[in-house]
Formats: sequence, structure tokens, C-alpha cells
Amino acid sequence: MHQIKVLDNGYVALVDSMGGDRAVIEGARRCYMSEPQGESADSKLIRHLIIKDHGTPFEHAYFRFDVKCPIFVARQWIRHRIGTYNEMSLRYCLAKRDFYTPEGLSGEALLRYKKSINDAFDAYESMVSSGIKREQARGVLPLSIYTLYYWTVNARSLMNFLKQRLDKSAQPEIREYAKALLQIFRETMPVTAKAFEEKIMPKE
Repeated sequence: MHQIKVLDNGYVALVDSMGGDRAVIEGARRCYMSEPQGESADSKLIRHLIIKDHGTPFEHAYFRFDVKCPIFVARQWIRHRIGTYNEMSLRYCLAKRDFYTPEGLSGEALLRYKKSINDAFDAYESMVSSGIKREQARGVLPLSIYTLYYWTVNARSLMNFLKQRLDKSAQPEIREYAKALLQIFRETMPVTAKAFEEKIMPKE
């Protein structure tokens, strides 16, 4: 499983995929009961579907991603509700001292940032050691800690995610995850990804 590193200690990896560009073509041609007509015609059909916003054929292609990201990124991510999420639970799992440090922090600001997080972890670990339940102790943990989850999503919903999270108005951290997802999208569904980038993807 190839991981793409994101931020200081996060990643995105493709666990599994199904269908690809071929599933989109088959789904679209079923509407007309037409047969595949070669790579050129199929590419034109995908571009036509993208331009006309005929989205349902893209729902036949699926991805399952393994994601490690800060909790504040995950909370933005799950607003894209057309997908399936299974996240590591801090009710049952012990939190690790694994947190995101933004670029650009230096000097006193960086020291304050790290001290605040480490103090929170000290309190968390002390509470757990004293017998307080993990589900209660986790309340002191910061949003910068890393979480892990699987995300299963179809190509239509993935393109919706990319359209919004590659936009320059998106928070920089989630944009970095969107760039990694776009790289995997290009490798897995090259025809659809190319049409998406030409016709839909936000421009810099």
C-alpha cells in the first residue's frame, strides 16, 4: 500500500479501488444500450458527462482510502457526508503523543504551542493511569492530535471533495490532503481525472 506523506506526520494511502474509468463508461452506455467504441470515443463520453454534470455513472467507481490527519482536518473532511467513515475511537484506544505542528511557528509561539499540547497529554496520561476512563480523559486532548480512519467514497463524491478542498479558499492543511488524493485519482482513473482537471478543478 503506497502512502503519500502529508503535513509533518500524516498520510493518505489507497487501500482498494473498484471499477475505474471502465465502470463509468459501462454505466453511461447502459442508458443507451450502446457498446464501447474505443478509447477515443470513451474519453469523449467521459468529458461530455463531466461538462453536462451527468454524475450518476461516476458513482459506479469506488475508492477506499487510509487517512492519517489532525482531528481538526478530519472534522472538515466529514462534512462531505456522501461517503463511509470508520475512525479510530479514543473511547477504546489509548491516544498517542502524536500531534501536528504548523509550519511558520517559531520562537516563543512554537514553545507555547508545544508546551500546551504536551501539558494536555501529561494530564490525559495521568488521568488514564489513575483509573479514569479513556472516554472521559480524552476530553482534555487538543484538536491537533492525529487520528486514523478509512474513507470509502465513489468517484462522483471524490470529485466534489476535490472541487471544494483544492480551492484556494480552503484551509491549507486540508488542501494538502486534497492534492494527495488528486495524485491517487490521476493514477487510478486517468481519463476521468484529466477531464475533471480540465473542466471542473479550481484554478490557482
